[in-house]
Amino acid sequence: MSLAVPDDQDQGQDGLDRVSREILRFERLVMERPDVILRQYWRERSPHMGLDGDERIVCLSGLIKADLRRRFERGETVPVATYLDDFPQLRDTDSRVVSLVYEEFCLREERGDSLDVESFCDRYPEWKDSLVSQLGYHRLLSQVAGMAAPKPKFPVVGESFEEFALLEQIGRGGYSRVFLASDRSLGGKRVVLKVSTDRGQEAETQGALDHPHIVPVNSVVYQPDRSLRGLSMPHRPGLPLDEVIRRIRRPGGQPSSARSLWEAVVEGVREGAESSAITDELAASLRAGPTSDGWRGFPIKGTFARGVAWIGLVVARALAYAHDRQTYHRDVKPGNVLLTIQHGPQLLDFNLAQSPHAPSEAHSAIQGGTLPYMAPEQIEAFLNPERWDGVGASADIYSLGLMLRELLTGQALDVPDSKLPAPRALRDLLDRRLCLSADLRRHNHQVPYALEAIVRKCLHHDPDQRYASGKQLADDLEHFLHHRPAVHAANPSRLERSREWITRHRLLVGVNVFYLTVLAVLSPLLIEKASYLLLPDIEQRPEFIAAVMAVDFGQDDRAIDILKRLIEEHPRSSLARIYLSIACSRILTLPKDLSQLHYVEAMKLPDAELEVSRWAEHHPSLIKHLIQLGSINLENASVSMSQLAQPDQDPAFVRIIAIADHALSNARELDKTSIEALHGLATVAEFRKDYEVAIERLTRLLKETANATDLEDPSSLMSWRVQRARAATLLASQLARSQEPTDATRALALVDAALDDLKLEGRTTPDFLLPLSHAYRTQALLTRGELYCQRGEVQLCQAAYRDAKPAMDLWFRVIRARGDRVAPDLEDRYRKRLRSLQDCGGLAQASSSPP
Repeated sequence: MSLAVPDDQDQGQDGLDRVSREILRFERLVMERPDVILRQYWRERSPHMGLDGDERIVCLSGLIKADLRRRFERGETVPVATYLDDFPQLRDTDSRVVSLVYEEFCLREERGDSLDVESFCDRYPEWKDSLVSQLGYHRLLSQVAGMAAPKPKFPVVGESFEEFALLEQIGRGGYSRVFLASDRSLGGKRVVLKVSTDRGQEAETQGALDHPHIVPVNSVVYQPDRSLRGLSMPHRPGLPLDEVIRRIRRPGGQPSSARSLWEAVVEGVREGAESSAITDELAASLRAGPTSDGWRGFPIKGTFARGVAWIGLVVARALAYAHDRQTYHRDVKPGNVLLTIQHGPQLLDFNLAQSPHAPSEAHSAIQGGTLPYMAPEQIEAFLNPERWDGVGASADIYSLGLMLRELLTGQALDVPDSKLPAPRALRDLLDRRLCLSADLRRHNHQVPYALEAIVRKCLHHDPDQRYASGKQLADDLEHFLHHRPAVHAANPSRLERSREWITRHRLLVGVNVFYLTVLAVLSPLLIEKASYLLLPDIEQRPEFIAAVMAVDFGQDDRAIDILKRLIEEHPRSSLARIYLSIACSRILTLPKDLSQLHYVEAMKLPDAELEVSRWAEHHPSLIKHLIQLGSINLENASVSMSQLAQPDQDPAFVRIIAIADHALSNARELDKTSIEALHGLATVAEFRKDYEVAIERLTRLLKETANATDLEDPSSLMSWRVQRARAATLLASQLARSQEPTDATRALALVDAALDDLKLEGRTTPDFLLPLSHAYRTQALLTRGELYCQRGEVQLCQAAYRDAKPAMDLWFRVIRARGDRVAPDLEDRYRKRLRSLQDCGGLAQASSSPP
C-alpha cells in the first residue's frame, strides 16, 4: 500500500514552499499512521517531490527532524547515527549532519537528559569540532535567552530625556523607542531622538558616515542610571519601508506603478504623528510626484518594478559608501530604510555594524526582527562567532536582495517558529536558506527578467557568487533603469533584451518603421518567413537553455512561463512542448490533461522524434524527465482504474496509457540500458491487459539486472518477480476461460511459473510486499485448481484445494494483522471460488469463515 498522501490543494503557489509542504504532509500522515517508517516513505515519495539536489537534502533533513521529534514524544531515544545508516547520502553534507545532531541534543536536553557535551560529541567523531563549537555557543545563547534581565524603563511622551522634550512616539523596537522631540539646547529645534539600551557602537559608526542617503547623527546623550542612550538625528518626515510594504501589499497582486510607492509615503506621513510636516499647500504640490534632490531619478511614471529597482539603487550606493570605509551594516531590512519626503530613501540603525559578537547581540537581533533578513554566513556567525570575519559586504548585499524580493513579490520572508529557542531558530533558518527561491516571476509576472537576474545574483547561497561590492550592484541596477544590459548579471530573455535595445535606439527604429511597413504590405508571407529565418534555432536560444535548466532543477513554474512564450515564437518545435508537458505534469495544482495535451501536440509535429533524439544526445537529463513523465501518467492511470468500472473503454484512460507508452518507449530507445523505462513499459502492457508482453518485458528486466550490484532499491528484484507472477496469473485466468486444450496447458504452465516466482520470495520478501505475494499465490493456486477441475482431474483438484485454503487464510490474516480492512465483497468472491473448488473435488464441506 502506498504511503503517499494527497497534496493540500489550498496551499497553492502562495502557501508554504515545496519543502515545507512535504514536511507537513509527512507530519499529517504519521498522525494517522504512527507505524510509518521514514526510510520506506522516502523511497516511495521522493521521486515525486519535484525537488532539486539541494532541496532534496534540505527536505530529507526536515523529515528526519520531524521523525525525531515524534519518536522522542513517544518516549523513544533515537540517535541520528541510525538515520545516517538509512540515508548515507547525508554524510557528504557536513552542515546537515551537524544540524541533525544538534536537533538530537536539543531534544534530549528538553527531555531532561543529563548530557556532557564532550562525550556526546564523541559519538560523532567526523563532526566533533563543529559540534563542540555549536553546542558551546548554544549554552551561551540559551543562558542569555533564559536570563530574567530587567526590561529597560523607557521614557514616555511628555517627559524629557536630558535636553530633549519628547513630543510624539513615531517608532519602537524590542530595545528602542523613537520620538519626535524638541531640542531645547538648539532653541526647540525639531529632531528625531532614538532612545535605546546603551550597547553597541551605533553612535560612533553611524556618526562617522557622511552620505546623503545615510541618516546623520547630530549628538549623543546618556542616562547611565537607566543604561539608556539617546541618538539625536535630523527630523526628516517619512515612512519606514516595512510600513510602505504593508500599505501597498494587495491580495490580488502587486501594484503596477512606481507612483504607488510615493503615494504610500505621502499618505503615511499625512496620517501619522508627523502629519503637521505636510501642509495642504505642500500636499497639493506633491500630487504630481517628488521634486526634491533626494528623489532625483525616481521613475514616477514607470512600472512598480522600476520604482523598486530605484530604491534598491539608492540603498546599494549608500552601502557601497559604507563598505568603502570598511563598515558593514549587518542589519539591512525594510524597517531600517526610511523613505523621507524631502531626502528620499535613508539608511539608518548601524547598531550591529561593529559589535555583533556577543551572545546578547544574537538574542536581541532575533527579537528585533533581524533574523529573517540575515545572509547564511551571518546566521552561521551567530552560531559560531569565529566566523564573524567572513560576514562582510556580501552579507549586506544578500539582505538587500531579500528586501527587493519581498517588495517585488509581496511574499513575506520565511520566519522560524517563534516558540523555538534562539539557537534552534537560527539553525532552522540556516537549513532553509539553502533552498530559498529567487524565482520572482513565479509570484509576479510583471518583474522583468533582467531585474530577476540581478536579485538572483544577490541571493546566491555562496557569497563568492554574489556581487563583490555594493558598487557592482548599484551599477547593474542603474543599467537596468536606463534600459542597458547589466554588467554582472545576464538577462536570459532574448525578447526582453530586444525590447530594451529598441528603447535605447528609438530613432534608428523609427527611421526604419516606414520601410518595414511598406515591405509588410507588399509581402506579408515574406515577412513571416523572414522572422523565422532571423530567429535562431530554439536549441541555441538562452531562454530555452534557461527553461531546460529550470526543469532540471525542479523549478517548473519558472520554466512554464518561458516555454509558453517560446512556443509562440517557435510553433514548429516539439522540444519546447515536450519540456512544457514535463513541467506541467509535476505541478499538482494544474489539470492533469494539460500536460497530456502539450505532449500530444509535440508528437504531432514533423520530425519530433528526430529532434528529441538529437537533443538527448547532449542533454541526457531529458531521458530522466521522459521516464518521470511516463511514471506520472501511470500513476494517474492507476487512480483512474480504481474509479472506473471499465477503464479500457474510457478515452481519457486510453490517452494516458498511450502517452506513458510513448514517453517510456522514447526513453528506452534513447537509453537502451534504462531499467526504469523497461519496467514502466512492462506496467503499460499490464494496464492494457497485454500480459504476454508484460511477462516478456519483466523477464528481460530480471535478466538484465540479474548480476547488478548498484540497484538503488535492492527490493526491486523481488518486486519485479511478484509483478511477473501477477501478470502470469492474470494471463492464466484469461486462458482458463478458453475451451482450447492447448490454452489450458499453457495456463497451467503460467501458474507454475508464477508460483515459482513467489516461492523464490518466500524467505526474503520485504514486509510491504507480503500482502501482494500472498494475494497472487492464492490467485494462482485457485486458478490451478479450476483448470484441474475443467479437465476432470479430481485428485489434482483436491490437492489444489488443500494448497489454496491455507494460502487464502494466511493472506487475509496478514492484511488484518497490519491493521488494514478486507473489503467484504473481495473476501466473499474468493471464498466462493474456494467453495466451488471444494465441490469440484468432492471434498466434505468445511467451514470457510476467516479465523
